[in-house]
Amino acid sequence: MREFELMFIVDGTMPEEEATVVATTVQSFISSKGTILKADPWGRRRMAYPINKKQDGYYWVIVFECEPGEVDALKQQLRVNENVIRWMVTRPEHKKTVVPVETVIPQEGTPEPEPTPVAVPVSEPAPVAMPVSEPMSTPEA
Repeated sequence: MREFELMFIVDGTMPEEEATVVATTVQSFISSKGTILKADPWGRRRMAYPINKKQDGYYWVIVFECEPGEVDALKQQLRVNENVIRWMVTRPEHKKTVVPVETVIPQEGTPEPEPTPVAVPVSEPAPVAMPVSEPMSTPEA
């Protein structure tokens, strides 16, 4: 089983009780396919841009575990639901690389390497103009 994160927006023109019913339906579908780790309702917010001529929406973020093949069934369920106006399923990066502090911050006893000098580009000398001599005249024969 893998961990996924679903963020979805329910139509903001409906009452909050109906939007909660839509979110509960989505959560029950996820529960039938896997396990919900965290459900976070963000409430009603103004969207960054209008979607289907709607300015507001109810936001939810759900973190869940399921088999990767079950995500396709969830996507199909969200596509069919007309009250869900936007959704996105992602895989959160839960395995981050931890770098020891010693490698990030140099210790006081360790001298810092001296910066290497940067070579200054040398410009080529400008071509010297040769004096123009008058054309030689040819003797008339």
